Amino acid sequence: MDTSSLRNIGLTDSEIKVYLALLDLGSTTKGPIVDKSKVASSKIYELLEKLTQKGLVSTIIRSGVKYFESAPPKRLLDYIKEKEENLKQQEDQLQKLLPELELKRSMAGIGSETQVFKGMKGAKTSFDDILNELKKGDGYYVLGISKFTPHFERFVINFHKKRAELGIKCKIIVNELAKDIGKKLEPIRLTGVKYLQKELFTPVVFIIYKDKTLISIGLDEIFIQIKSNNLSQGLKAYADYMWSIGK
Repeated sequence: MDTSSLRNIGLTDSEIKVYLALLDLGSTTKGPIVDKSKVASSKIYELLEKLTQKGLVSTIIRSGVKYFESAPPKRLLDYIKEKEENLKQQEDQLQKLLPELELKRSMAGIGSETQVFKGMKGAKTSFDDILNELKKGDGYYVLGISKFTPHFERFVINFHKKRAELGIKCKIIVNELAKDIGKKLEPIRLTGVKYLQKELFTPVVFIIYKDKTLISIGLDEIFIQIKSNNLSQGLKAYADYMWSIGK
């Protein structure tokens, strides 16, 4: 029998031998399983336990003696589906962790050219740098818009109108929790808006342009401008990915 498909779904050679032996033997004790599978007696209980955890073997006690039975072969399909569900959960968990990991990786290359601005005057100074650095036809990313104070929201909308008048393009990635902000930005010329699921919430906004990144903490009105090609390139690659999965 070609057992490669059983190996492909994650069973070891020894587990396959024990499972196939049980299919032939039916309900049986340890001894016949060892004889039939040719697996070392010292390993048999460990293998039976692993197969039990995978739902491929069950155990019953008769007159104080432990008997083992194989699950129906169709249980292998259920086992595959459970693995797929577990992988999907792991993927979702990793998806939530990616922004933090990407930022951590990018921060490793940050140099000393960092400036911190505070308040609405600081917002104007830091955002004006975007307009000074970019020219007509250039574009940049805004990643992670979530929640703003009302007056900062007005500032952002007016800024994007001015940016569009100068012919500068912008791709904006908005969390679903702030869809109302996204809807206000969508009609502005040269503006693309996509939405990410609410689980991918971030309290900060990354504005990535040229070799600079502006980290905007709108609720606290703190703005951190970092000149680092490594950071901006790393975040741009991440923003490209988030844009591709946005809706």
